[in-house]
Amino acid sequence: MPLGGLFRRRPQGSETCPACGGLVPSRANYCPNCGIRIDEPEAQPLHIVDRATGLFNERFIRPVLEDELHRAHRYGRPLGIVLIEPHADGRLVGPEADEETLKMMAAAIAGTLRDVDTPGVLTHRPPSLLAVLPDTDVAGTAHAAARVLEAVNSALVPAGRRAVAGIVCIQHGQRVRAPAVIEAAGRSLRSGRPEFLGRT
Repeated sequence: MPLGGLFRRRPQGSETCPACGGLVPSRANYCPNCGIRIDEPEAQPLHIVDRATGLFNERFIRPVLEDELHRAHRYGRPLGIVLIEPHADGRLVGPEADEETLKMMAAAIAGTLRDVDTPGVLTHRPPSLLAVLPDTDVAGTAHAAARVLEAVNSALVPAGRRAVAGIVCIQHGQRVRAPAVIEAAGRSLRSGRPEFLGRT
């Protein structure tokens, strides 16, 4: 790339990022929200934080889950996964209600987990949060899920909604991958029973 290209400034007229739509300071080369060069809107954004909630986004939480699954398998350590979603109560709610529910859930979950745990947004619609709990056995995962569920349900009282949780406990044995774990967490959420993966 020519040296002049590094110092080229964008035109004064544009104020929004063509990749993420965020506001960009005047004469900036890179978007402060997603890290994309203003003259390369087709590039993949670098952001890892969900703008609505402040938690990690799906693009980051899935690789974190893969890394922790690999670590658990390699070192023979337990791993807990908690999936939190609002209860399907049959009411029709719009996108705005989903977004507000997600924000309330995120605020509650962020203040409940340990520093070593990683919470993130799995989907916006329906609102779905995933928490990765390293070095956490069955009892610890169940305890964390109960605390998170209590905090989330307290936060959802003004909205007239409640949440349900699914838990997955990974034990050393065969290697499991993130999609299988997320699927198992969904089954646990629907059945009300924990799922166990990775046993020999």
